[in-house]
Amino acid sequence: MIRITQLKKGSKSAVKELIQLVTELRRDTSEHKGSVSDLKNIVTNKNAALIVAKDNAHIVGMGTLYIVGKIGKRVGYIEDVVVSSNYRGQGLGEKIMRALIAAARKNKLGTLFLTSHTNRPAANNLYMKLGFELVETNPYKLKL
Repeated sequence: MIRITQLKKGSKSAVKELIQLVTELRRDTSEHKGSVSDLKNIVTNKNAALIVAKDNAHIVGMGTLYIVGKIGKRVGYIEDVVVSSNYRGQGLGEKIMRALIAAARKNKLGTLFLTSHTNRPAANNLYMKLGFELVETNPYKLKL
């Protein structure tokens, strides 16, 4: 049975499984790094929620909510929503997203933001189904 839950502890096996998932999401191999320390920083951060889909003890899907305080408001950013290719088509992405949205509501956030590449039509359709609206913006990136 697959469970959707917030990850509360970091471990080597969790890092390995999360990195494996991220490889299905990102092409840039320099972004496929991580440590137990990195994971512990996320799961113990009161301004983050790492939601995972677990098949027994194995992580097969994930999504992260990051809460950012701004002048006069708090907003959320959803990052790295991905389900293992072996588990797609079971509604796990939607369940992860609904758990992230619930966490955002629990934290009384005013707005949620996310980005998704155009080559992910199933993900983009899911986000629109859940009420996200496509906004016009220019994404920029500066590698440091």
